[in-house]
Amino acid sequence: MIISVARVAIGFVFFYLLGRGLVIGLKQFINGLLNFVGLLTFLNLGVFFSSNPGLVAVMIYTQPLFILVIESVLGTKVRTRGIIGVILGVIGITASAFAHFDLGLMFGLIGGIVWALGSVYYRRNLIKEDLVKLNAFMALTLLPVLLILTPISFHFTLSLSAIGLLILLGLVAQVGGFYFWFNAVKHLGSVKASAGSLLVPVTAYVLSFAFFRTIPTLVEIIGSAITLI
Repeated sequence: MIISVARVAIGFVFFYLLGRGLVIGLKQFINGLLNFVGLLTFLNLGVFFSSNPGLVAVMIYTQPLFILVIESVLGTKVRTRGIIGVILGVIGITASAFAHFDLGLMFGLIGGIVWALGSVYYRRNLIKEDLVKLNAFMALTLLPVLLILTPISFHFTLSLSAIGLLILLGLVAQVGGFYFWFNAVKHLGSVKASAGSLLVPVTAYVLSFAFFRTIPTLVEIIGSAITLI
């Protein structure tokens, strides 16, 4: 959780300096609870309790399936081809995870549900807000919440390399990740944006092989192929 606190703090500083202001309100706070606190908390719990932390991140990407269900319940019409595509994509990326299901992966699954709720909530309530100022406000107001959820015994050793990696993580995951995600939901809609997010785990397998020579398992290769189809 300390890493989550650090990345959110870095995100606040960046967005506040860039936007020179905040967008304040209850809806903005709720959006942050779902997309920041909820997602990051369940992701961290999943990593802590799982025997395979990497699969927890994969379970987060069940989110498109839950977005599909929520939007359908709320009356959004989705083409049959889109429904089949999302279902196949989710099956593809989670095939390896369900073979080793444990408590940590359950938390990852809940994280996917919370992220889905947050994405739909943003789409229906805050789509016209300034994204830079919105992210700045969410980060600022939710930092205390994340700090409360962080056990006192959690710590890490500071070094120049650790600080550099934290800053990089904050800029890439918190700033870039959430800014582009909300933009995608805004312009494509939550269903199409979430379907595109299924490429993230597949890309992770490819990059892991390219940089670290980590060979995906047969299940991961087949699942990735199904997702790309």
